Amino acid sequence: ATKKSGINIKEVFADKAYFRKPLLDELEELKITPYIPVSPLIYRIDESKYTYNKDADEWQCSYGNATEKKKYFKTSNKNGTFEGYKYYFEINQCKTCPLHDECAGKAARKILKLGKNTAEFYDISQYQKTEEFIEKYKERASIEGKIGEVKRFNGLYRARGYGRLSVSKQSKLTAIAANIKRIAALVSE
Repeated sequence: ATKKSGINIKEVFADKAYFRKPLLDELEELKITPYIPVSPLIYRIDESKYTYNKDADEWQCSYGNATEKKKYFKTSNKNGTFEGYKYYFEINQCKTCPLHDECAGKAARKILKLGKNTAEFYDISQYQKTEEFIEKYKERASIEGKIGEVKRFNGLYRARGYGRLSVSKQSKLTAIAANIKRIAALVSE
């Protein structure tokens, strides 16, 4: 995208609806830094209960018990195919844990069923807790109002034509109109 247009994009700001593995991979390939918060629909781990050790490839519960092995699994249902890993906590630690009944239920030990990208998403979620990410993501707030204005008051809510070329022209003309309105407001002050 950057080669065709001649525009060098270094950062992308978006909301959590855009937190998708294919998009993140493409941005990484293009060397574009994404500022997209982790989506709880994609990344479903309760970090108050579990932490991840990347070097050992193991999860640890809040009580200090660690997983001892993992197995790949793949299931299919009406919603599609789900691939991931089952992380098995050490059975003797689980049995003696005071939280066993509420954590593992009737099973002998807790088994975490996680998506195949959960470990990578854990790293991303840890980065997003840093001051650097939080400060940088605040820039999105200044842009969001202008996008909302262009959408609501300048007609970008709905495409007027068909095809990419038509939508591209409409977007550019709408941006020009919004900027002219902004210039007029600044000049009249």
